[in-house]
Amino acid sequence: MASTYSAAYLAEDRSKPALIGIIFVTALSFAVVMVRLYARRFLIHELGWDDLFIVLAQLTSWATMALCMMILRYGSGRHLAALVSHPEELVKMYKWLVATQMVYMFNLWLCRVSGLAFYARLNPMPRFILYLRLSFGFVTAVYVAQTLIIALQCVPLAALWGAVEGKCMGSGITFISTGALTIVCDSLILLLPVKIVLSLQAKMARKLALLGILCFGIFAVVTSALRLYSMIVSVQHADDATWFFSPVIAWTCAEISTGIIALSLPALRAIFGFVKERRSTKDQSYSNGSEGIGLESLPRTLKPRLFRGSDIYENTVEVDCARTPSREALWDGRVDQKIRVTDTVDIDVHE
Repeated sequence: MASTYSAAYLAEDRSKPALIGIIFVTALSFAVVMVRLYARRFLIHELGWDDLFIVLAQLTSWATMALCMMILRYGSGRHLAALVSHPEELVKMYKWLVATQMVYMFNLWLCRVSGLAFYARLNPMPRFILYLRLSFGFVTAVYVAQTLIIALQCVPLAALWGAVEGKCMGSGITFISTGALTIVCDSLILLLPVKIVLSLQAKMARKLALLGILCFGIFAVVTSALRLYSMIVSVQHADDATWFFSPVIAWTCAEISTGIIALSLPALRAIFGFVKERRSTKDQSYSNGSEGIGLESLPRTLKPRLFRGSDIYENTVEVDCARTPSREALWDGRVDQKIRVTDTVDIDVHE
């Protein structure tokens, strides 16, 4: 078969651009995670479960990158005609592909759980926590379903690379079904913070700014869609699938890294907010001459609560404040423009 093609055609290889791309996006996500951990540890002074899961996702992304490199090494990005004379390499490529799909699905699950844990930091209200628990159950069920689809795409699995006879559902069904489920889950994670922001008592312009910060996950959905599109193109060119599969490899790592970066952006926003808050706390004061204070600067009080509710009292009094565990600053401008999602605020009033 190879004799019918020119030597130049058989030598064509576009795996290098894909290799450079996956190394770049993985390194970029690693740098962002490091800055995120710095902001959470030294500026916000509180690491959470979302940080743990994003670190696990970052570590797993290295494994995903390494597996993608193995797929590129054994033929992805080269013409199928150049590989048929080395069937052992094709077998290895298929094996690495299955392993990559398994790790990739687990990697996505870690990112989604990190996102849900982050939303729990933002809004600890019982009803929203119920939504998050239901969402966790859904994304976990989808992860299990995707894993089963990959593991059972051929029965036995060795039939995928022709080692034995068996029944296969086909690459098209496997790729499209798992890719579509990924887009559904990413969209769910993207839409969850919309309810938080829309419930805030703030101007529409500020709400849109907050949505812009929290909804950078749209890029993860876009990369999922581009990955699905590249897989469809590869399936449509089954006679030269390996040549068209290198973009799938690139978008696979790009999707993971984009998700990690999108989930870390709110924490990076805290760096700029921290600088502005320090400057505002030092230079600004309220109209009555007292120094401006933020809720984060006030220690939690153990004194008995004298008031609990949402009414506003205009009396000028000295107060100690404590709030429920929502510790993410959604908007950091002047001290009196800070927006945080809270369940209740406890105030001790001193006459």
